[in-house]
Amino acid sequence: MKSLLIFLFSINLVYGQSTPNLTVGYGDRYDSLPKLVIKAATPEDYHKAFSSNIINKTPAVERKSFVIPTGKGKLKFRKYSFSAGYGDGFKGWAYKGYLPKLKMHILVSNHVAESLGFSDLVLLDSINGSQHTIASVGDGAVEIPISSPNGDFLAYYYNEAFAANSCFIGVLAVRKEKAPFRIKLSEYNSFETDNWAVENIRWIDSTTIIIKAYTLKKVANENMKQFAYYTARLSKENTN
Repeated sequence: MKSLLIFLFSINLVYGQSTPNLTVGYGDRYDSLPKLVIKAATPEDYHKAFSSNIINKTPAVERKSFVIPTGKGKLKFRKYSFSAGYGDGFKGWAYKGYLPKLKMHILVSNHVAESLGFSDLVLLDSINGSQHTIASVGDGAVEIPISSPNGDFLAYYYNEAFAANSCFIGVLAVRKEKAPFRIKLSEYNSFETDNWAVENIRWIDSTTIIIKAYTLKKVANENMKQFAYYTARLSKENTN
């Protein structure tokens, strides 16, 4: 169901404006690739790491839409509204920021099918207007990806909504490409566990991520987060 929805809404993205779109991050592709190498770390390691490199921008608004300029012209997106009609269908877009190193805007599309809500994270190239949709292992969109210091990789995560202390972490390789894509993303490494969830991730350097993880524990009838820290090193076995 989720794969079909990604396809349907990727061809109907921005008021009928046709833009090249590639979906990456499918689980079966990650399954055939090496896994991230996980080791214990410390809070000090985390606080010294490279933090988010996302710029918060406010796109121009035209009535019920926002407009994003690209090198190929302006693209108009219908703003997400919780009350945007009843029943199944597309519910609009939310703007989440800008990745300066990759020159990409971050968007989330929202839709309903069979009375269930779904969302997808989409990266919009500000140079040529092409788009990459990052597939999620669940119904909701993945968390906002962060670029490695050298811009060669994007790391992101998804916490399972219906399974506490479970998560998926994905790393996409970033490569220069010919038209219609200025750059092209592809699956590189991944990791998943049912032992903890992710609070946040940062890059230590261009080949290592540090994870602030947590487990939910019941304390005095309340769920409390207990934190732990891990490094996740990219596997050099990947020759893609």
